Amino acid sequence: MFFQRLAVVIGGFAAGALVRRWQANDTAASQRSLDRLSREWKAQVRAHDHRLRRLEARSAAHEAKLQEVPSTAQIVSAMDDLLAQAMAGLEGRLTAQARSIETLQMTVSQTDDLLERVLESLDILRDTPPAA
Repeated sequence: MFFQRLAVVIGGFAAGALVRRWQANDTAASQRSLDRLSREWKAQVRAHDHRLRRLEARSAAHEAKLQEVPSTAQIVSAMDDLLAQAMAGLEGRLTAQARSIETLQMTVSQTDDLLERVLESLDILRDTPPAA
């Protein structure tokens, strides 16, 4: 009976040692796994922070470019100015052409009058007998 009790005590010690060893291995493995997950999580956080900084920089650059782009009102105003200048230039050319046409008409009229007088003078000279 003493040997049975001794066997139970030795078995208890062995079982306790095995449980402690299993818990130590399990705790060490859990700690290693937890450390690995923590490192991966920190790496992902750093990567996300880096991406976020790049996106913020790009967003700021795009916003600066948008500030440089003229507004619709400014574009419409510039187009109105260009159209007004083009119309003024066209009006000036049309006025000059109208003056040229009037001058040409007056010149043609004067030429017609002069030609008519010349023809009348020729008719008079032809109808007049030569003086002997």
